Amino acid sequence: SKVFISFLGTNKYIEVRYKYKTFISSPTPFVQEALVSFFCKNWGPQDRLVFFLTEEARNKNWKDKGNFEKGLYTRLKNLQIPALIEAVSFKEGKSEDEIMENFLTVVNALQEGDEVIFDITHSFRSLPMLNLVALNYAKVLKNISILGIYYGAFEVLGSPREIEGKYPDPNKRIAPVFDLTPYSLLLEWSFAVDEFIKFGKAERMAELIKQEINPILRETQGRDEQARFLRDFIGALLNFTRNIYTCRCPELESEKQITKFSSKNTPNFPEFLPPFALIFEKIEKKLLPFKTEDPWEKAKAAVSWCIEHELIQQGYTILVEAVVSEVIRLLNLTDGEDVYTNQELREKIRYFLNNVGRRQKIDKELVKTFNFQDTTLFENPIFIKLAIAFYDLSGNFRNDINHCGCRTGRKSPKKLSSELNTHFSQICEVLEELKNT
Repeated sequence: SKVFISFLGTNKYIEVRYKYKTFISSPTPFVQEALVSFFCKNWGPQDRLVFFLTEEARNKNWKDKGNFEKGLYTRLKNLQIPALIEAVSFKEGKSEDEIMENFLTVVNALQEGDEVIFDITHSFRSLPMLNLVALNYAKVLKNISILGIYYGAFEVLGSPREIEGKYPDPNKRIAPVFDLTPYSLLLEWSFAVDEFIKFGKAERMAELIKQEINPILRETQGRDEQARFLRDFIGALLNFTRNIYTCRCPELESEKQITKFSSKNTPNFPEFLPPFALIFEKIEKKLLPFKTEDPWEKAKAAVSWCIEHELIQQGYTILVEAVVSEVIRLLNLTDGEDVYTNQELREKIRYFLNNVGRRQKIDKELVKTFNFQDTTLFENPIFIKLAIAFYDLSGNFRNDINHCGCRTGRKSPKKLSSELNTHFSQICEVLEELKNT
């Protein structure tokens, strides 16, 4: 259901008209009455208007004949909106126990999957922080979503005494309603980018695109350049991270879409995400190692990514296949063919690396099929160092992890993680030596 949530204070508010975009309310002392008439006029009986109020607020502003002849409850009923009206008792928050009780009261008022509009006009004392935490807690616990966060800024007109003196006619008192929803959205993006930076996952950003950006594109028929850029870039990021999860070496080593990205060329998002450029700078810094044309350097960046994010199995698999690809390039064996799809050639290179690595004899007839100018390659001390590291990496550790440890002498997770790092450093160093021969 849709839920409108607000907090009711105890003051005797003055009548003003609240303006949101082109809508201007009738004069009312209660911002809640204006906001409900703005945002909830088409709600049905399955939806709810929930008000948190202390006993004093109930007596002074909720019921009739308190501060006003007609209290907020009567005024809401007069709007004739069929949504259920709930008044929830609330503590004054004078102790830590009361604050915790209030926090749980807010959370318990929300149901699974609720779509929430939050009025924070009369959030006082600890309430602003409590509300923010409660909303984010409920997002996780109850899968709620935020439709809007609004603030009726009656104080821009001045103090109550100033307003009454300057605008004796309530119809002349027009106070703006501020839409603070973008700040909630920015918080969501901050969490999503943090998840990408720390864990290498772009799914949360992609989900935000689906929720926040795709509706803009539908409304503008795809003509909103900023929204389209954001959708396409986050889509490319999601595809990139999935290529790492699934060890797509050809895609990782030829990646161009995300490597062309620069935060300096990012469109600004004045309507809904003003500080977005700062977030993009964090993303760009994360992607810097992939900004190279060298496929081996991109493969190294992918393995480093796996080590950083504890993607151990992916790290082993990418490193093994990247070494095979790089040896093929170093020996200039592609002959114009795709280095990734010539399976016969890749199997031969694995054969040579593994056999040299375990010090077994090389099939000389097989060597001749390569037409090497120098057939002493496999006796080269540097190649032997590479082969030994490769055989240990592939036959000992990669096989252990890929076969789920279903073998004698299986390694612990800690050992597999540390050895990936060790072998990676070793292979990078030896391959650099080999390039210089």
